[in-house]
Parts: sequence; structure tokens; C-alpha cells
Amino acid sequence: MAKRKRRVVDNRTPAGIVSDKPTILSAKKALDAYSNIPANLGVGSSNLAQAASYVMQRFTWDYYTLNILFRDNWIAKAIIEKPANEMFKNGFEIHTELDPDLVTKIMNVWTRTQTRDKFLDAIKWSRLYGGCLLIPMLEGQEDLSQPLDYDYIMPDSYKGCMVIDRWQGCDPGIELVKDISDPEFGQPEYYNVNVLPQNTYVKIHHSRVIKLIGRKLPYWEEVAESYWGASELEHVFTELKKRDDTSANISFLIFLANIRIFKMKDLGQMITMGDQESVQRVFQTMQQMNALMCNTGTFAIDQEDDFTMQGYSFTGINDIYESFMLDISGAAEIPIDKLFGRSPQGFNNGEETLQNYYDMIQEKQETYVRPGLEKLIKIITMSSLGKIPDDLEIVFSPVRRPSNMEKADLGQKQTQPILDAYQAGVIGKGTVLRELKQQTPVTNMWSNITDEMIEQADQEDEQKKQEEEQIKKELGDAALNANRNAEKGNENGNDFGSGSENEQ
Repeated sequence: MAKRKRRVVDNRTPAGIVSDKPTILSAKKALDAYSNIPANLGVGSSNLAQAASYVMQRFTWDYYTLNILFRDNWIAKAIIEKPANEMFKNGFEIHTELDPDLVTKIMNVWTRTQTRDKFLDAIKWSRLYGGCLLIPMLEGQEDLSQPLDYDYIMPDSYKGCMVIDRWQGCDPGIELVKDISDPEFGQPEYYNVNVLPQNTYVKIHHSRVIKLIGRKLPYWEEVAESYWGASELEHVFTELKKRDDTSANISFLIFLANIRIFKMKDLGQMITMGDQESVQRVFQTMQQMNALMCNTGTFAIDQEDDFTMQGYSFTGINDIYESFMLDISGAAEIPIDKLFGRSPQGFNNGEETLQNYYDMIQEKQETYVRPGLEKLIKIITMSSLGKIPDDLEIVFSPVRRPSNMEKADLGQKQTQPILDAYQAGVIGKGTVLRELKQQTPVTNMWSNITDEMIEQADQEDEQKKQEEEQIKKELGDAALNANRNAEKGNENGNDFGSGSENEQ
């Protein structure tokens, strides 16, 4: 049987396709023996970034590392705590038509049961672990698997809250809320909560808990996280590690800032070819020289030897360290002066950056805190008063309070246009007092203006207005009488002139 010849195809032209190029043996690219596939070195590519890729690392699952960072790393702790503290720093007010004493009663329950501290802890642990539950404790509510009915909340039954993070023993159920009118539509309908120290799981309906999550995730990632969010440290971990590595290396370089160089004749020959005793004498000499060395001391060497010191330059290290701080600040969404406690540098006074930060805090108050806070205040109100007013409203206090100088400047700018309008006669005294009182929350001024003072000023304005109208009326009547007398005089003068002319 004859052997078949192997077909050689030049230029690797696919079968069935006719190439119009001449059949010429082209030179192939020579590759180096060394190759680095991840860096694309030696594999025929000049682009080193082609091998770059992003790997899914659900850092939120690393409970052990999260705890270490929070306990040992002050930057990680500040990233978790600072925004949470800013949300509750200045508190909130309850606006309603109820008697002020009743509102005070509600706030007293809020303070006495340490609900503020519990709510603040829930925010912190949700930012650290990606999720947390705040469970109101109601006396007489044994069956927690049933939806919460506010009408069944007994007087003085609210006893505080219990905080349980996602890793403490809180497993969302597989059943989801199907009611589209429910604010938690699509979220777990029940939560299996581990109650310590009994170490028993209790099934709790979602209406009886306040759920707080970390960073919001896309749907499928949310499902992968069991309907929780991501830890805030997950977004800054890489940058945080770079900064810590840089800081450790900088501290190590300090020990190498000055390197002493001692040149000895035939040192290498003595070490390599000399006996053990000679080598030991060399090292003993070096140790004694180091022990006697100081900035003010004397250093004796052989005439043929040489001694020099080489210093290490730290130029540019601060810029590198600064860039890592900026990266952490950007990833954490916290200004660098707020996070690291330093003053702004350069031409930027940090005012605009801080304003953006406080705007972000206010946004989180509305989207992150308000739903759970309103739910909790309604429970406390029902327990304290036995009813929930329809006009109940929560108003957060301003996140940023201006300094005394800023208040004075703001007060002058807000007050002067009102006084100018009053002096021009555009507005009355009562309107001036009313406008000044409305500016009290902003300027922290004019708080002593009472409703009685405004009412009295309105009466004075009305009396003044009536007097002015009376004066205008009297002046108008006088002017009218004068015009009439003038017209009569003109008529009499014309008649007299005509008679005399006729007599002539």
C-alpha cells in the first residue's frame, strides 16, 4: 500500500477559498524563549494590559477580616462610623398639631429606651456587614409570625429594640412579599432570627422588623447576598491595603535613611580565603565601631580604609502617600479632611467638598433612615398615646450647623433686605417680625419674638394705615374745597371783567 503524501498548505488558507496572493513563504515572527502569559511578554503582543481582568471577590462574606479591620484599623472604623454618626448627630423633630406635652412624651420614650443608640448601632453594623435587623420589642406580642397590627399595640408596651446583624443569626426566608402595595415588595416575607442565649430560631414577619442594608447591589448580586447588601469596606479594601502597605514601607525606610559604608582593603579576600578566626575578628571590629559611633564622637579607621555615609531621599513619597489617601476618600465617599482629620491643602478651602458630603448625608437620611424611623416612631406613638395622628411628620435637623461668625454674617444678609423693605414702606412692622421669626432655625437669631408681639405689631400697622387713610382723606377734601373756591373766584372775576367792559 502506497504512502499518502501530506498536503502542505501555505499561508494557512482555508479550504474552498482561493487566495489572490502569491504563494510566498513569509517570515514568521520569532518569539523569545522567555514568556510571561499574564503580562503578555514574549507571546507576540506589545500590550501589557490585555491580560488584566477583574475577579469577583465577595469580600462581604469574609466575616473574620471585617471584624479585624473594624477593631484594628482606624480608617476602616472611621469609614463605618462617621457617616452613621452624622445622620443622627443633630437629631430630628416631630411636627404635628398635637399638644407639645404629648410630643415631649414620645421623645422621652425614645430617650429612655435608648432607641437612638440602638438605631445608630443598626446603621453601623449594616454598613460593616452589609445588613442588619432592628426589632421593636412589644410586650404582649407573642406570635411574631403574624403581621403587625398597630391597633393591638397596648399602652406602654414598647420596651426598646433588639439589634441583630446578618451574621449574628438572621436568615431570610424563601417566601417573598407578593403584595405590590407593600414597600417591601419582592423582599423576604419572614426572617428566622436566632434568639440568644436560648439559641432558638424565631420566625418573625417582615412588618415587625426594620431592615437596614449596606451598599445597594444589582438584583442577582442581592439574591447572592440573601437579599442583603454589601459591606462598605468591600469598596475600599484594595485602596486601604495599598495605603497600609505604603505606610509600613515608609516607616521601614526611616531605619535605612542613613547607610554607613566602610571600605576595607582586601576585605573580600579575608572573608573568602581567611580562616574562621580572621573572619570573626573582622566582624568584632565592625560591632565595636558601631557601638562607639555617635554624631559627636570620634571614629578611627586605618589610613588606607574609607568611611562614608549615604542618605536616602524621601522626595516624592509624600505625593504617593497623598494619592492613596485620595483614593480611599473617593472610594468611601468621605472628604479627605473629614476622614483623616486634616485641613484642606492648596487653593481649595474644602467648603464645596464638605457641602457635597453633607448633601450626601441628607440624602441618606431620606432614603436610608426615614422609612425605618417613621415606622419606629409610629410604634412608639401608638404605645405612648394610643393613637397615631394623621399629620405626624419627622423633620431632620440640619446636618451642618454654622459657626458663630457664619451665623452673624448670615443673619445680617437675611435681615438687611427686610429692614430696607420696611424703611421703604413696602411692608409693615408685623410682617418684619414674622419674617425674622421664620429665619430663627437658620440664623439662630430672633428667637424671642412671640406671637403676641407679632399680633400687637399687626394692630399697630392697621391703626397706622387707618390714620394715613384718614389724613389722605382730609388732605383730599381740603384740596377739593380749595379747587372749588378757586373755580368760584375765577367765575366771579370773569363776570366783573365783563361788566366793566360793557360800561366802557
